[in-house]
Amino acid sequence: MNYFRPAVLSAAVLLAAQPTLAEDKGVWSGEIEAGVAIKTGNTKSTDAQVKLRAGFSQESWTHRLRLEALRQTESGDKTAESYLGQFQSSYAFSEHDYVFGVARGERDKFSGYDYQTSFALGYGRHLWGSERGSFDVELGPGVRRSKLDTGEKETEVIGRLFADLKVNISSNAKFGQEVTVLTGSDNTEIESITALTTGLTDALALRLSFTVKHNTSVPADTKNTDTHTSASLVYQF
Repeated sequence: MNYFRPAVLSAAVLLAAQPTLAEDKGVWSGEIEAGVAIKTGNTKSTDAQVKLRAGFSQESWTHRLRLEALRQTESGDKTAESYLGQFQSSYAFSEHDYVFGVARGERDKFSGYDYQTSFALGYGRHLWGSERGSFDVELGPGVRRSKLDTGEKETEVIGRLFADLKVNISSNAKFGQEVTVLTGSDNTEIESITALTTGLTDALALRLSFTVKHNTSVPADTKNTDTHTSASLVYQF
């Protein structure tokens, strides 16, 4: 897929700069999420969605992979279709501080953008961490490449801000809030994910989440904000 090429190449560079994962003795961990999302904004529909999040930590390195797909077809016509891929590598140089590189590619055919890809480098800090939860923030510069549905292409320098809050409400209930901001002179992307996860077994959980995606600049007759409200079953590994 041409629209993911910049993100894929950036991810390859990140991997090449690190020790080979096959030589590590660590184990990947993560979760697979499948469920139903109710979408409002540029489309109004009930959609099937699949998400994957995986992570690997070895000494000072941490690697995270995020993949998402959402799609619906009614009477042979697509009413919703979006894909997202993100890969991040981080290197911790102290207990609370780290540097990172992240590549991201997204395509939502009903957002007004054919695709949006970005690559960013920066500094992150663990502001809070205990048995009750954690709070991390990241900040750094990057580059974004976008193509609108009109065919117009944009390349610009951006700033990336990311905040991740996790709170353990009880032994089997967790609250999460993630906010990603990619801001440039042409457009600012904002993604907010609010989730409540309740454990059913050691490996299975139920998750309710609310996602807001906002672009400050979109083509005419396109809404700036889309929302997803979803209920999902999560398999943790």
